[in-house]
Amino acid sequence: MSEALTPTPVLTMARFAELAQAYGGEIARWPAEVQGAARHMAQDPQASALLAEAAALDAQLDLWTVPAPSPRLRQAVTGSWQAPLGRRVRLWWSALGLGAALAGAGAGLAFASLSGVALPSASSSFEATAFGDFSPGEG
Repeated sequence: MSEALTPTPVLTMARFAELAQAYGGEIARWPAEVQGAARHMAQDPQASALLAEAAALDAQLDLWTVPAPSPRLRQAVTGSWQAPLGRRVRLWWSALGLGAALAGAGAGLAFASLSGVALPSASSSFEATAFGDFSPGEG
């Protein structure tokens, strides 16, 4: 049995530049299917310069850190989470009531459309009733 060989993707310099910008200067972080072609292309001086530029940006990004939150911010966040139980219950029930109302309205419209109930149109006249036609001119 012979295994089917998958063709190696051909990289253009423009695609190489896009990959370097997206995945950085270390080819091992790039998608596996392009790493071989990228290593081969990295021998080109222009591609090598692109990798060096991406590696410099990677180094700058690695230096960036997020400061720890202050105790005041930490207290404000945890304090907002611990809202009074009554308020949380009211919010939950109000959302539940709104959902039930919307579901009821949707079910009513679905029933009306499936059962053949005709909703009045703007051009209809209200001269007829269930008891007969009471058009002007009839006695």
